[in-house]
Amino acid sequence: GSDAIAGVINFITKKDFEGVEISAQYDITDEDDGETTRLSFTTGTSSNKGNVVISLEYVNRNAIWQGDRSFSECPLFDNGPGSEPFCGGSGTIPQGHAYPVDEVTYPETGGYVVENGEIVPFSNAMHGYNYALASYMVTPQEVFSANGSANYELTDNLSVFTEFGMANRQSEQLMAPVGTFWGPLVPESNPGAAQFGGDVYLLRRLAETGGRRFTQDVADYRMVAGFEGYLPNDWTWDVAYNYSRFVDTRVVFGQANQPRIETLLDPDACAGDTDCPGVWNPFEAGTLTPEMINYATVTHSPLLRTTTKQFMANLQGDLGELELPGGPIQWALGFEKRWEDLLSQPDGGAFLGQIYGVASDRTEGQYDVEEFYLEANFPLVEGMAFAERLNITAAVRRSDYDFLDDSSTNTKFGVEWVPVEGLLARATWAEGFRAPSISELFLPEQDTNPSYADPCINWATAQSNPTIQANCAADGLPGDFTLSSNQASAVSGGNAELEPEESESFTAGFVYAHDSGFEMTLDYFDIEIENGIGTAGINNIVNGCYASEDFSSPLCGLINGPEYSGDAPHATSPRRNVLGNPSGVILSNANLASFKTSGVDFDFGYGLEVSGGEFDFNLTGTWLNEYKYTPFDGADEIDIAGTYATDQWENALATFNEWKVNFRVNFSADDYSITWESRWMSETDEYNGNPEQSLATTADAIMYHDLSGNYYWENYTFSAGVRNLTDEEPPYLTNNGDMNTINYSYDTAGRYFFARVTAKF
Repeated sequence: GSDAIAGVINFITKKDFEGVEISAQYDITDEDDGETTRLSFTTGTSSNKGNVVISLEYVNRNAIWQGDRSFSECPLFDNGPGSEPFCGGSGTIPQGHAYPVDEVTYPETGGYVVENGEIVPFSNAMHGYNYALASYMVTPQEVFSANGSANYELTDNLSVFTEFGMANRQSEQLMAPVGTFWGPLVPESNPGAAQFGGDVYLLRRLAETGGRRFTQDVADYRMVAGFEGYLPNDWTWDVAYNYSRFVDTRVVFGQANQPRIETLLDPDACAGDTDCPGVWNPFEAGTLTPEMINYATVTHSPLLRTTTKQFMANLQGDLGELELPGGPIQWALGFEKRWEDLLSQPDGGAFLGQIYGVASDRTEGQYDVEEFYLEANFPLVEGMAFAERLNITAAVRRSDYDFLDDSSTNTKFGVEWVPVEGLLARATWAEGFRAPSISELFLPEQDTNPSYADPCINWATAQSNPTIQANCAADGLPGDFTLSSNQASAVSGGNAELEPEESESFTAGFVYAHDSGFEMTLDYFDIEIENGIGTAGINNIVNGCYASEDFSSPLCGLINGPEYSGDAPHATSPRRNVLGNPSGVILSNANLASFKTSGVDFDFGYGLEVSGGEFDFNLTGTWLNEYKYTPFDGADEIDIAGTYATDQWENALATFNEWKVNFRVNFSADDYSITWESRWMSETDEYNGNPEQSLATTADAIMYHDLSGNYYWENYTFSAGVRNLTDEEPPYLTNNGDMNTINYSYDTAGRYFFARVTAKF
């Protein structure tokens, strides 16, 4: 009955477990960090009428700091081909970074700092703030979860069942101190601004606060209760009610109170506020006093809550004596009614618009949906020459969402053919439908600062596209334009105007198994989605806008400029802030015009018995033929297969490798087993990369190796292993200030050891 487009993951829980199972595991990197302790307990009991199973798990994970790895110990920058990466950082610095309004006297586009009493041009290599030292690579957390299930046979044909689950995560993160990222105006009357002879825009890291601290207390609950049974004709049925709730309560310490920061900087405003502790000179480190910190920083405590209520009823059986040559016609039908709601509640300071970068609006939304489905399996032939089995499957699903004008009906057809024993050929064509989730609709907007590749860097010499050159010039950017940091000012969040995704998918393949122990599976997939819910991505928006004649692309409409985001304006460009970065970029959920992907999944296996044990060889992987999407009607199609680019679904940088392959060898004997696994990803190139502008625009192919083993003794299993045995480091990539690589795709922790013991009674 699922309408999932890309497939369904089924979690198989232990419903008939008897006895007790206890497990303890400890992980640690060879840098002596990232320690993780995992404890689990499962117990169950059964009778001739029913069964009860309860599972508990506790996980405690320690931190890994970016500064504790050589590749991420500082943000790296480069000056293009022939250069060497150098440590830099954020342009928001503890001693203050000034952009004088008087551009004639102070023409440097990178701004200025006060050094030993002199005003000098800002240099990222010399003055940039290294935020990596105060940033986590892996965040510490504690997680406790409990799951259980029970069923009881009331009569021979009627049973009652229930399931419950809960998880609680408590975590804490530290982050670099907040800064005046919006670039407040410091009037000439401020003692620090007077030396510039006029007003200045300020980028200042509030290092005196000691940094930001985030705490989370996240709880997830799920409860199911229902009945199931048999009808006299051997049909089976079940009805159930599901209730689940997700609650995210967090506290953020050390946020900037934007209006009060601006009051501290303005002598007139400070004089008019009896609570103002004094005028602040931000152009010297250590000048923010404890009284000023108490006055101008604030704690933020938002709440996010989602709730799902669901009623389900299913009936399945066959048509009895009405059979086809291959057997009885099997069918299933069902109904579901679901209610979803979301509440996002800012605290008082955010609601008043006092906290920089934090949503101030309370958002709330809800919807309900009714769905029906019918599935059938038609066994046409069985036991004939070149047709050991031939089945056709068909399904239809109707969905009616209360916030959509029309209901949706989708169908699926499939065929399975076994011409001879050991060979199965299969194919499926399906329509898909996915309405936007409650979070995609109603999550509030939040400020974000994603890294990106700017097409205007050194545009006079490093940019070959004449349209981009013309637009960079029209923006008033000099031909040798550079940035102190390449972080755009953007907003992301939900969109109540989203429409549902619709798709068509086709899969075809075969499974072959031979008596010799050889097995293979090949499956071709082709998926097309219309109105896919995602984002065009920061790189595609910026580069697509500047590559259009006279900024004519609709993507330019997503760059609203500094007025939208509250940033200090650029001297000449309406799209950029005082730092020179695009500002007010909309990365909220939207309906993309189209998406298409195709490729092949493969799985080869071979089992070989030898003296003393058995070898199992397995090779699995995916060949990605295409991964295309169009951000809006009439736009050029973007194919990011074989590149690294922004994932339009997750709004994060990721690799879209043409090949991903895993090779696994396992040897098992009576009392032990050993497993070796190698994981390989092919090379990718930056989709919007320009080798004339950047040093590193290719992520080389990489292979990881893992080794593990088990020893079995009576009721105990002892396990140990190492992941990333050769301690492969992720590649350095230009234009990615977050660890200088793609942490979503590569192993950043390094070599990891683990040991585990499991006891069963």
